[in-house]
Amino acid sequence: MTSDMTLLFVALVFLTVFMASQILVLPTLGTRQADSRKLKQRLDDVILAHGDAETSIIKAKYLKRLGPIERSLERLPGMPGLKTLLEQAGKPHIAYRFALATLFFSAVSALIAWLYFHHPVISAAAFIFTAALPIIWLKKQRTKRLDTFEEQLPEALQMMGRALRTGYPFAECMKIVSTEMNEPISQEFGMTYEEINYGRDIEVAFALMIERVPSLSLIAMSTAIIIQRETGGNLAEVLLKISAVLSGRFKLQRRIKTLSADGIFSAWILLLLPLALFALLNILGPDYFKPVYESPYRMTILAVFMSLEFVAALWIRLIITIDA
Repeated sequence: MTSDMTLLFVALVFLTVFMASQILVLPTLGTRQADSRKLKQRLDDVILAHGDAETSIIKAKYLKRLGPIERSLERLPGMPGLKTLLEQAGKPHIAYRFALATLFFSAVSALIAWLYFHHPVISAAAFIFTAALPIIWLKKQRTKRLDTFEEQLPEALQMMGRALRTGYPFAECMKIVSTEMNEPISQEFGMTYEEINYGRDIEVAFALMIERVPSLSLIAMSTAIIIQRETGGNLAEVLLKISAVLSGRFKLQRRIKTLSADGIFSAWILLLLPLALFALLNILGPDYFKPVYESPYRMTILAVFMSLEFVAALWIRLIITIDA
């Protein structure tokens, strides 16, 4: 292979590995996209039913610390969603600054690609790829943080149940979790405790907490607590039972991830096999792909190849996904 084709081959390997790493990693916990939309609608209905603004008291204090220009930038289209993603990932960055830094590095990446290749499509691809990397990283961090939260939640419920049995009020039980446990659950319970202390209705405080941590387990916990407060009953016993159920669900999700590992390994082999054969044939017969290298449609052939790789990854993802 020529030096240009070697560079292109390395780029293909990198893109294939990156694409597969994003598509084939199955979430073990959390909500699907359709469930997330229903959850968001439910949260909005709960907040509006109580006549409260969608912005939490904690977030309102954060906005007041910004200057007038910064507050205007934070309200630009896309910034609220980015701020929510940053919060869910546990990152304290200001949304508009994060977006500006991303645009700056994307422009630098596109400029370098233009200086090296002098091709507008490659420059645009470099810009889009660099701009997408921080968002993908934030989503990875959000998933990791959500998994950690789900793992900590049964222990937190056990702690709250034992504290209720000893006579602590419910709000103080949440404060105990925020001081005795590690992040992220300590941070989220602490923020909800502050919301309740500021006078926020407990149902709205939990709705805002679920917005920050979109977890089915947290929905189950908050629903049980709200129903118990309306109808009465032994809240400590309810929390301990929910803790046992969530522990079983967590074990089931980990079991599913273990069972799907074989399919993911097979998917990696199938996606990388064409590239491995391409490299091997170039070593054994350097002139074998010469017609492809000299063809004016080589970029079209490359685009078709990457599209087929993408479709194959999605198809394998559908096969190995277990909805639980």
